[in-house]
Amino acid sequence: MELRELAEQVLFGTTLADKLLDGGGFMDRAPGPGISTPSQPGRSASLALKRWNERERVRFNEVKRFHTEKEQGLVLHFFANHELLALELMALALLKFPNAPEKFRRGLYGILREEQEHLRLYLERMRAVGVEFGEIPVSDFFWRTISSMATPIDFVARLSLTLEQANLDYAPHFSRVYDNLGDTHTAQLMRRIYRDEIGHVKHGLTWFNTWRDPKTSEWEAYSQVLTAPLNPSRAKGIGFNIEGRRLAGLSEEFVNELAVHSHSRGRCPDVFWFNPASDRYAGMDSVAYTPPRTVLQMTQDLETLPALLCKADDVVLVKARPKIEFLSELQSAGLTIPEFIDFDGTPAGLQEHPISSRKLHRLRPWGQSPDSARLLVSLRDCLSVANSWPIWNSRLRRMYSKEWGADLLRRFLATSQSEWLCSSDTIGMACQTMSEVWTAVNRFFDNGTEYILIKACFGAAGQGHVRLTGDEVRSVPRKRQWVERLLSDQGCVVVEPLLDGVVDLSAQYEVVGGGEARLLGTTRFVTDKRGQYLGSFLNRHVAGLDTTTRKFLYGDGKDSRRLRRLYEELQNLLETEAKFATYSGPIGVDALVYRTQGKLLLKPIIEINPRFTMGRIALHLARRVNAARTALWLMLRVEDIEALGYDLNDFSAELRRRYPLEMTPDGGQISRGILFTTDPENAQAFVTLLVVADTLGECKAVFKSWPGRLSEWTRNC
Repeated sequence: MELRELAEQVLFGTTLADKLLDGGGFMDRAPGPGISTPSQPGRSASLALKRWNERERVRFNEVKRFHTEKEQGLVLHFFANHELLALELMALALLKFPNAPEKFRRGLYGILREEQEHLRLYLERMRAVGVEFGEIPVSDFFWRTISSMATPIDFVARLSLTLEQANLDYAPHFSRVYDNLGDTHTAQLMRRIYRDEIGHVKHGLTWFNTWRDPKTSEWEAYSQVLTAPLNPSRAKGIGFNIEGRRLAGLSEEFVNELAVHSHSRGRCPDVFWFNPASDRYAGMDSVAYTPPRTVLQMTQDLETLPALLCKADDVVLVKARPKIEFLSELQSAGLTIPEFIDFDGTPAGLQEHPISSRKLHRLRPWGQSPDSARLLVSLRDCLSVANSWPIWNSRLRRMYSKEWGADLLRRFLATSQSEWLCSSDTIGMACQTMSEVWTAVNRFFDNGTEYILIKACFGAAGQGHVRLTGDEVRSVPRKRQWVERLLSDQGCVVVEPLLDGVVDLSAQYEVVGGGEARLLGTTRFVTDKRGQYLGSFLNRHVAGLDTTTRKFLYGDGKDSRRLRRLYEELQNLLETEAKFATYSGPIGVDALVYRTQGKLLLKPIIEINPRFTMGRIALHLARRVNAARTALWLMLRVEDIEALGYDLNDFSAELRRRYPLEMTPDGGQISRGILFTTDPENAQAFVTLLVVADTLGECKAVFKSWPGRLSEWTRNC
């Protein structure tokens, strides 16, 4: 039989006998002209692909529960359809590409015969458990995504290296499942198919490497050849079978890249972008601002931080894609790896990227501000209507202002009946002139304040702050000039008393569509003497606190929810402001437990940040840590590490050696050790680190013997 004749009957025939036709000793002397892709392969009415869109569907995840023997057979129904589609697509490739190399066509015929045998075996097993092929609608996904192939390399990339490669995961997974169910016949069938599938992937890989551009790597070429809706994530099934991929001949680079690769498989992704200078851009109400060198370094070093907030299908925009070794380390710790999209960091570069033509759910910059509006504007048309909130408007500027935070505290204290809160004389005073600054300073010092803080109205926590006495404001020209520059630059500063802080707290909210504010949780954080962020407690927030402070926060056991209830009361004020600014997104509210005249009080609003914060990341990270352990998440400065005589890479290697990561028995959470959450190999100024141990003392011991700011957080815990 001529190969063309066999391929035509497999592709256009309407019976299973047509699909299972034995070509015997085939000939390929008359391949004929290439054909156009038909809209559908030939099928009987019960197996027609159009039924997928015309009848109620039974999806694969709905029959994975295995409640009955028949449900076990329905899983095989899906696999049988996949084999049938593979047969038809191979026949289509033979008919579309008659001029492909003879050796390729001969190898494809051999694989087609193996797929026919797989289909026969599935049908036999299905009949044994009472399942008729065609009793539920069959998916057309394989056909939709592969039949449009334009070249033979498209075919092997889509079928062999994607959908068949995924079976290197599915087949061994289900062989184990059926073994556990006691169905040894089906388990053996899955193992047989797995062995054959390795050869199928190998055949496709051989020809892919023959045809691809030799200047690009296997992985780069594969990623470039695939087109939507296919992406490399489709080449993964349940679990990740490294051994099978190696046996198929895939390179180590390819396997490692695929292991950490993430891409939406249907769900519209959220798009994250790290812009830590959003506060200052908001204050300028313009993009006419150049961040200082320290902020630019932070932007570069920590640009992957939003990955810690992501679901697997989400996207993080970066200038430099993280190294595979670093992503593999995060993945081994049970963290989700999103899709990283690297571009040049400009609006034009993003507009030219393929993501600008994808359907997206939400845009999630670190902070909504003029700089994020400028960059992300090209993605606005990709959003679903329900989530098309403005990226920036001038009313949102007020929410960034420390003046607004002070005003909100004033209104909150006026309505709250809680006796454990601060008095109104701790509320900051907004000043627009040096004369108003003198008035505020005199007022606070007349009330017995020892030190005051002067804060820039717009600036991230701990940045743009100065701590001083009243005499210093007048007598130290440098500090007075600093205040004058802020007034000239921002039009306002906030003057407030410096309190004797005991515990720093952060409440995390998410404002959803319509302006509803939801309290997600609270965290405890640590700052240095200048108020700059050092790190957060992920759990055991009371670790290291004395009994008096613990009781103050959580009561004597009769009112353990009073802290949470307080922040639930604050939601109403936040919702009003968010609705006015038409804002949706994250909000962080910093608070302080402080000591005055021998007693503890709570200042519930120190600052309000209408953006993501380190506390929000700490809240997400806590889910990945064993709750029975003490965990701290720290931000370290490279200069402090180098001051100890360490190269950063040597420092990270030493920490990993001394404190190796340990997981819970199920592998789902971190139980002990350290984990770098940003890549130390790329760090110029900052790096973040997770420390997990049995006790706070053991966490402190990691840095206890090291001098300088590196160990400062141990004194502040």
